[in-house]
Amino acid sequence: MTTSPTGAGRPDGDRPRTTPVLSVRDLRVTFTTSHGDVEAVRGVDLDLAAGETVAVVGESGSGKSTVAAAVARLLADNGRISGGTVTLGDLDLTAADERTMRGVRGRRLGMVPQDPMTNLNPVMPVGAQIVEALEVHGLATGRQARERAVALLEGAGIEDAATRFDQYPHEFSGGMRQRVLIAMALACRPGVLVADEPTSALDVTVQRLVLDQMAELASGLGAAVVLITHDLALAAERADRVVVMYRGEVVESGPSRDLVADPRHEYTRRLLAAAPGVARRKVTDVATAGRPTEDGAGGPVGAGAAGPVAPEPLLELTGATKRYRIRGRREPFTAVDEVDLTVPAGRTVAVVGESGSGKSTTARLALRLEDADAGTVRFGGQDVSRLRGKALLAFRRSVQPVFQNPYASLDPRYTVEEAVAEPLVVHQVGDAAHRRGLVSGLLEKVALPTALRDRRPHELSGGQRQRVAIARALALEPRLVVLDEAVSALDVLVQEQILDLMVGLQRDLGLSYLFITHDLAVVRLVAHEVYVMQRGRVVERGEPERIFAAPQVDYTRELIAAIPGQGLAAR
Repeated sequence: MTTSPTGAGRPDGDRPRTTPVLSVRDLRVTFTTSHGDVEAVRGVDLDLAAGETVAVVGESGSGKSTVAAAVARLLADNGRISGGTVTLGDLDLTAADERTMRGVRGRRLGMVPQDPMTNLNPVMPVGAQIVEALEVHGLATGRQARERAVALLEGAGIEDAATRFDQYPHEFSGGMRQRVLIAMALACRPGVLVADEPTSALDVTVQRLVLDQMAELASGLGAAVVLITHDLALAAERADRVVVMYRGEVVESGPSRDLVADPRHEYTRRLLAAAPGVARRKVTDVATAGRPTEDGAGGPVGAGAAGPVAPEPLLELTGATKRYRIRGRREPFTAVDEVDLTVPAGRTVAVVGESGSGKSTTARLALRLEDADAGTVRFGGQDVSRLRGKALLAFRRSVQPVFQNPYASLDPRYTVEEAVAEPLVVHQVGDAAHRRGLVSGLLEKVALPTALRDRRPHELSGGQRQRVAIARALALEPRLVVLDEAVSALDVLVQEQILDLMVGLQRDLGLSYLFITHDLAVVRLVAHEVYVMQRGRVVERGEPERIFAAPQVDYTRELIAAIPGQGLAAR
């Protein structure tokens, strides 16, 4: 491995000892924009040996995903490889025509893209999409292809794979869709697997399963894995070597344990310090947010000389139940089963659990995007199922969502400014000039440069799109923000900024948060109370420190044990 001239790489042990199966030399990638050419990747070198896992780490916009796209020759229409070479075995991919590349992708080079919803065909059953990959490359047909596809789905963690084979992407959760993509990438047993944020949508237990599977592929088949991630703790735990990118260049690289134990570059030190899995402190002292001080003057929720006053409930779910009809099943599927949950005013309540545990459906009930089949959902003491007209509009203004997939929740025709201003226009807040000023302030709060205000979603990175979604949710100054995996797509530095922002807004404005996530490391940093869900039911609840120190059920213990980076924190 070599680094850019500005880097602080470690020459000893950096290069694979065998002939590389993938070799990148002086790679440069340029994008043509309305503001001129932008060189997004500058002089990247990378060698990958058979059976080796190399993680490429960096914040959103660092160029790591662009390197992955360039290797597979899947750059956006306005992007091009402007210099250097990418060699797979004896084949120069930079000089290969598209017909050659179609034979390479899937067969010799497997790809796991970041966004599962936009990379699965919505009108084709998921099993058929895996079968298609097998048939295109002549590996299996008919019944044999179906059997292999079912086995791949099972290996990727899909329960009841034979039934789920015939279902469509919209019938799967975000995490399950990501597992389908992983099964597709592994279908043809490629020699090199490029995984671009493959676990960002997965809960920690499935994340461990998927990464174990990738490790098994690498050792069993002699395959090499390029793992693109923003999580340095995860990279160091899973990869043989780590490459750190910053602003299009490699600034440090080396064996993972050496790099974590003794980071040379300041940027690497910042990434390591911000990783939730190794953090030793809360983002702020959220345990006291909204509580009165000794003189009774502290937060936005009650006060009194007699001591802390319990805040009033803002959102209450009582016996909330939601069922769905699923094709192929006689009995309805119960996604949420008699859930009791309370979000006090000015507090952060986290709901955690595996993909399919019911946590996102709980969020949809809270937002009244779905009506409960049984039980009640109350906001400010009102039954939200009974709200109509102006009362419903007021509820919509008071409760704002941030969804898991920013690409799907942002209108592709809207610029950043138009997307953030949309709720202000709908609720008739100010004139155009006033709204423009508000948008500028919101973009600043979520660490987005105002220069991006004229760009559209496809011109932004995944993390940048999520920050736009968060800015839009804050536009109307809501009382409750429901965040459904809102920071899962963010790199650790921006994640830290967003979490600081959340806590600061809570302190200053008395905001409440319902925080839906699979990331228990983040929960430990920001939540006042945690609800653990499994198969639609709440199996445990309590303050984060109590949950982590003395979990009461085996399921919670499994979730905690699967958090990456815990071994690093102990060093």
